[in-house]
Amino acid sequence: GANLLSIINDILDFSKIESGRMEIASREYWLRSLLNDVINIIRMRLLEKDVRLITNIDGSLPCRLEGDEIRVRQVLLNILSNAVKYTLDGSVSFSARGEVRGRDSEILMMFEVADTGIGIKEENLGRLFGDFVRFDSDTDKNIEGTGLGLAITKKLCLAMGGDVSVSSVFGEGSVFTATLLQKVKDPKTLVETDEMIHDSHETPDARIDFTAPEARVLIVDDIKTNLKVVEGLLAPYKMDVLSCQSGKEALEFVGKGSFDIVFMDHMMPEMDGIKATAAVRAMEGEYFKTLPIIALTANAVSGMREMFLENGFNDFLSKPIEVSKLNEIVGRWIPKEKRVNTARDPRTSPSPAETDLNIEGLDTSHGLASTGGTPEGYMEVLEIYCLDVDKRLETLSIVPDSIRLGLFTTQVHALKSASASIGAFEISRLAAELEKAGVVGDTEFIRAHLDAFLKELTAVTERIKTAISKKQAISPCGERQIMGESLNLLKNALASEDIGDVDRILASLSEEPLDEASKDCLSRISDLVLVGEFGEALKIAESLDRDERDAIQNI
Repeated sequence: GANLLSIINDILDFSKIESGRMEIASREYWLRSLLNDVINIIRMRLLEKDVRLITNIDGSLPCRLEGDEIRVRQVLLNILSNAVKYTLDGSVSFSARGEVRGRDSEILMMFEVADTGIGIKEENLGRLFGDFVRFDSDTDKNIEGTGLGLAITKKLCLAMGGDVSVSSVFGEGSVFTATLLQKVKDPKTLVETDEMIHDSHETPDARIDFTAPEARVLIVDDIKTNLKVVEGLLAPYKMDVLSCQSGKEALEFVGKGSFDIVFMDHMMPEMDGIKATAAVRAMEGEYFKTLPIIALTANAVSGMREMFLENGFNDFLSKPIEVSKLNEIVGRWIPKEKRVNTARDPRTSPSPAETDLNIEGLDTSHGLASTGGTPEGYMEVLEIYCLDVDKRLETLSIVPDSIRLGLFTTQVHALKSASASIGAFEISRLAAELEKAGVVGDTEFIRAHLDAFLKELTAVTERIKTAISKKQAISPCGERQIMGESLNLLKNALASEDIGDVDRILASLSEEPLDEASKDCLSRISDLVLVGEFGEALKIAESLDRDERDAIQNI
């Protein structure tokens, strides 16, 4: 079905170009956004292969162009997809540069795609861009394709004042070079441009249409801040919500329990959401084939929805999460038999919750609304956010080389959405720019802007920690309130077997004025963690937490 549709679309596209009915549009577009879209899509297609994607984007390219953005994207995806298709191992490299012409009003864009794939025989090079060309050989007979993509690419490049060429060594790889002419609308360069459009966020409407106390939901995200945000937004539904921090953990949870929805983060270290979803779909049984899996992504760019659906997801939700969109997803996928209708008066609307927190660098009203609408929940998310930042500072403090660039990009990607959720828009904006630079391999941009990002990140987290400490100091429960919140974080760390967070929280608790019984419990927890007995350590932490809650209630 999907392959046939692709072939039909190719044929229609080709016939329009051949007959002269294909018009090349002219509109303004952001070059960085286009390149980001293309590279993200190709990265997804390489996930199942042992192939490295190398990017080299000239940072002096103009930030905004005028031309047919859709056709430029089609050209790039055609030649990149061709490289991915015929490369089984090694690398695919993508570079972009340009030559400004005509008193700086036009630029000849030059894109080069080099691969270490099967290559093309010399006698076939001259016919490569011909209509319906397809070279079958022992090396590529199992690879699907119509041969129309490169013919269309040739016609499109010519229509946009350029061309496409190829050089290749059979058995070693190929290099495709595409050129096309575009108008320059903004001479500022990619490096100079500082632009980000925020996902708007609304105040959550607590008056939902139903609750679902018998429904079970799993949230998968490698950053705890995002987990806590989704938990808070789902709280009005009264569902049984579980969470974990990796694709591997998600497989264990799904394999053992029956869930109604899984919210799966897209970009995670090691096993990402694409791989985890594929592994779920490969499990034996109808449940695993039909389980609703919703992609969570901070990169809601053109083509991503189709990519997720093609890779086994049922739907997708962009981060930071809009409450109305989340409600649509829940309403679409929670079984009707598990819903309990709630009375709703359309004449009234809930008053938004307020917070007396005032932290420089944070839009606290937005953060409160984005994390579930309760001051207590927002405070807890802020505390978790600081832990997430501390955990990632070492990785983010060094300009990455080519080996560490992928991890660096994943980490700033995670902080981009988490920061926007708590209302730290400047941090989110800076993180988004660093992520874009990481995607296109622009380490010079990272080098020039990393210090500013780290300075803002450190300053805001220190202000958050100070505000939390002051808030806790004036709490009627005093030191026991601090102990209770820290124990809650400790339980989460033990449940996810995150030894790094466990060590940090235990070290923080050791500085508090504790009685001897509490000190003994923490010492036993530490000893059990050292030998990997996280389950037993969690039991002690839960017991200690119950004692602290009882003590607070008696104050």
